[in-house]
Amino acid sequence: MASKQVQEILRNLNSEQLEAVTASDHLLIIIAGAGSGKTRVLTRRIAYRIATGDANARHTLAVTFTKKAATEVKQRIQSLNLREQIEAHTFHAAALRILQRHWESREITPYELIESKFRIVSEAIHSMGTHTKTRKSSSKSVKTGFMTEHEIASKSLTSGIIAEIEWAKARGLTPRSYPDAAVRQNRNAPLTSTEIAEIFARYEELKSKQRKLDYDDLIIGATRVLTSDPMFSAAEHYRMRHLYIDEFQDINHIQMNLVNALIDDRTDLCVVGDPNQAIYSWNGADPSLMTWLQSRHKSGRTVVLSHNYRSTPQVLRLAQSLLKSHENDSQAGPKLIANLPDGPIPVIRAFKDDRTEAQSVARLAKHSRQPGMNWNDIAVLARTNSQLIPIQKGFKEAGVPAFLAGESDYLSQSEIRALVNSLERQNTMLRGSSLIAWLEGIVEKTLLNYAESSSASDNFNIFMELSRDYLSSAPGADARSLALWLRTEAQQAADQSSSDAVTLTTFHKAKGLEWRTVFIVGLEDGLVPISHAETSEALLEEQRLLYVAITRAKRDVTLTWARQRNFNERHLKREPSPYLPPLQDEIHRISGQIATSEHALSVIRKARHSLEDESSRKRDLSENQRLVLSSLRLWRARKAKELGVPSHLILHDFVLESVAFQEPGSLEALSKIAGVGRVKVARFGPELLDCVARPS
Repeated sequence: MASKQVQEILRNLNSEQLEAVTASDHLLIIIAGAGSGKTRVLTRRIAYRIATGDANARHTLAVTFTKKAATEVKQRIQSLNLREQIEAHTFHAAALRILQRHWESREITPYELIESKFRIVSEAIHSMGTHTKTRKSSSKSVKTGFMTEHEIASKSLTSGIIAEIEWAKARGLTPRSYPDAAVRQNRNAPLTSTEIAEIFARYEELKSKQRKLDYDDLIIGATRVLTSDPMFSAAEHYRMRHLYIDEFQDINHIQMNLVNALIDDRTDLCVVGDPNQAIYSWNGADPSLMTWLQSRHKSGRTVVLSHNYRSTPQVLRLAQSLLKSHENDSQAGPKLIANLPDGPIPVIRAFKDDRTEAQSVARLAKHSRQPGMNWNDIAVLARTNSQLIPIQKGFKEAGVPAFLAGESDYLSQSEIRALVNSLERQNTMLRGSSLIAWLEGIVEKTLLNYAESSSASDNFNIFMELSRDYLSSAPGADARSLALWLRTEAQQAADQSSSDAVTLTTFHKAKGLEWRTVFIVGLEDGLVPISHAETSEALLEEQRLLYVAITRAKRDVTLTWARQRNFNERHLKREPSPYLPPLQDEIHRISGQIATSEHALSVIRKARHSLEDESSRKRDLSENQRLVLSSLRLWRARKAKELGVPSHLILHDFVLESVAFQEPGSLEALSKIAGVGRVKVARFGPELLDCVARPS
């Protein structure tokens, strides 16, 4: 007879969850789909093993990716009335503790952890004699901290090299192995791969001489001491006999090396993750490592949590339609089963510009708030932070409380006001990357005065993120344009710190959260997918990112896009995201199956109309136009196979028909066809024109 404590731990678990919690296997892989109770199962398994005597709390370690997640794991286990507390840390915190124990056991003077690589990388560059070919200027404003053109170029070079070093170390590369990997990945680095490798090596030498570590060194260093010191490694294996890893789809290769160093034949290892929610490749995350773990440890068990308790069947169908193209992929996550009753049909809406989009979404949010429903049951999600600025302004004008999640009233802070003032006084023609480099230089210097203030650091990070977003959308903007935008638009982004307000956040930051009603805005080509996603892997990740956004909704989901976006005086024409046509088709299928009312069918007709115009509807094509259309379809099939993506992500059927009908003779004419736009022209323009000129 199980104890009352064990009975409480196992209460209200479905058969899949119960299997995952009680499995006795030393290796357990839990594939946990969105809304399937991932954290619940993880914490219940830890508690069950301890309560039944199969594990010791003092020898249990749970590894997460954020401090917040680590705290939640501890709190949930504590709520199950266990007497002893386990250890729960982020990867970096766990690695630091391993190093600290090693230093202490071997009487080694501890190393110092550096917050910023900038100073040491700059020193490495100078010691290697690497110089930028820029025109020097002696002009410098002491009051504002302006840099000369040479200093700007130097700052930009250093930032670029730091990015390359971080990219390399996240993938376990050394200075010796970096050049070949950089060439294979076609890295767009500021210097040759050989030059960067030399600076990388010098950076590592300088750190070693100064007894300093960066954050990547924590993982690498902990792995090294575990694999090179057998006695210490044995002690650590005994200390952490029961290892749990959350969000395993986000693990990168150096973190995987640490996991391998932490386990031996007696270690219990349980990992939890969902390949469908793998959205951090920029940090070297590799969801295929979950498949690799399964193949390496064939004696382990895999349990799939496929029952979703968060979203209605309509929300789940819409989200999962994004992933149909790779359902048979060995790395794909589970197909989810809805456990909630039917809900409203998802809606797609198009607006003439971003201001109208913001005002309309605010009005729709206001109307969607039913009696007894809180404002914080509603969220607006966007691909980038800058898209949320006009949204918050629209909410403020509508009298609806809303805030940028996780962000403080940074624009009212003195350090940020000083930055905006500096921008307004900037009197050289800095634009794009040069302007960003100039801003980074000021931030780097200013941060030295705020070494103990994490809030100031957060404010600067938010400021730089918004500035980069703005300049990526308006690359020709100068310093004063950016300052004007920050004062007139971003001033609205102050966190109202309301206990009940609509959440405005990005797709990435929304991961792990949920709301009753979700508006997903700015679904335009170049934003979703983002313009720099060009490889098949990057495009698939953009699909997963939108999947994550949609699965945040419990009941209502509305997708929106704007035909024009405004940046100060610049008006940029937009085209719908290539994901919208197939999502629109799925909405049509959902409507046909669960709704027959004229109202429901009207919603679908409006959604279809929002994506189409006269040029994209069915027409009578001439014989030559039919040949062009056939040629375009063959080209699209080859291109989709080459890139490893679904055909609709290249160009939708109605777009191909429009191209065949209009038979454009130039890139400019091609770019004006609805559904093509400047992004697709940049990628595929010459090939499309060739199909039109020489149909086969």
